[in-house]
This record gives sequence, C-alpha cells and structure tokens, in this order.
Amino acid sequence: MLTQETISTLQAQVERFQQYLDFPNAQHETSAKLTEIVSTRGISQDELRQEIAQLQQKLHRFVKLLEKIRDRASVGELTVLYFVKSNFLLKEILDDGYWVLYWREDAKKAIELITSASVALYKEIKNAVSPETPKKDINYVVLETLKHSLNSLIEAGLGVNAFSQEEVNAFDLGDITPQESETVLIFLSTLKKWEPVYKRLAAS
Repeated sequence: MLTQETISTLQAQVERFQQYLDFPNAQHETSAKLTEIVSTRGISQDELRQEIAQLQQKLHRFVKLLEKIRDRASVGELTVLYFVKSNFLLKEILDDGYWVLYWREDAKKAIELITSASVALYKEIKNAVSPETPKKDINYVVLETLKHSLNSLIEAGLGVNAFSQEEVNAFDLGDITPQESETVLIFLSTLKKWEPVYKRLAAS
C-alpha cells in the first residue's frame, strides 16, 4: 500500500528537524517552525528533541513492519497481523500529535498519498464484506483496521492542509466508526493460525 519513497519522505522530514535542533539556524524555515512548535505547545527544545527521537523510533518500527508484510506477502493470514500492527502504529504516530511536524509540501504529499492508498483499499475491501461476513474473515479484519487508521489520517491531513474538508467529503467513505478494538483485531488476525491447534485439542 505504501511505497518506500513515501516512507522515506516522512523519515527525511524527521531527520531534518533533528538536524536543526542540533544545529539551529534562526534564518532557516525549519528552525522557525521548531520555535513555533516549542512556543505553541509550551515545551522546551530538549522535550521536543526527545519527542522527535521517539518519533524516529516509531517510524523505524513502522518500516520494519512494512518489510515484514512484503516478506510474508505469500503467507496469507499471517500477513494480516503485521498489517493490523502497522496500521495501529501509524495511528499512534498521528494521534500523538506528531503530524504537526509534517508541514512541508513534500511531507504533506506523503500524507496525502498514504490517505489516498488507504481510501482506495478501504473501498475495495468494503465491497467484499457483508453483514454475513464472519469476524475472523481477513476482509473484515482489514476493513475494521482501516477504519481506525483512516480516522487518524484524515484528522492529520486536515491539520497540515494536505487536503480540504471538501476533498474528505468526496472520499465518500460513509460511516467509518470502528466496531472492533485493536486487541480484538489482533486476536482475529491470528485466529486461523490457531484453528488447527483448537481442532486437535477438541479431538483429544
């Protein structure tokens, strides 16, 4: 769903902030933005430096999960677990307010691309799910997971002006209120893996 170029853009934005925290230049737009964030949020530069370091760690974990998805793409249900985990990590990054760091046009474009890809996948999967679809079905798990990350992506995208409210309305997603929690979705994504074990236990 995401290209390496898109992820690299977000990583580069974080590294740019780290660079200007370590070597400030009052005349540079990045330093001006950092000063604005520090002032608006009422935190010190050291606290912001710690937050950026945490963001770097989370992005690193996010990339590792994406790599696992690519490596295990042929495994079927096992890949869904990594999909669920990567989407909730993305949601965590966005909900923690880190999206305020993505103010440059290239970073906005990356958020726009991630959102567009998520919207397209959501619509594709939605057509494969009906009220009769069992909760352990892969399509159900993916759809419910996307509801969580899409809500966060849309809020972040609006926050950095990656797209407008009119464009969000044009997504025509309908109700994307999640019906399942992260814990439940992680359990459902691993259920088929354990079904043979359950069957053996029941037969013994």
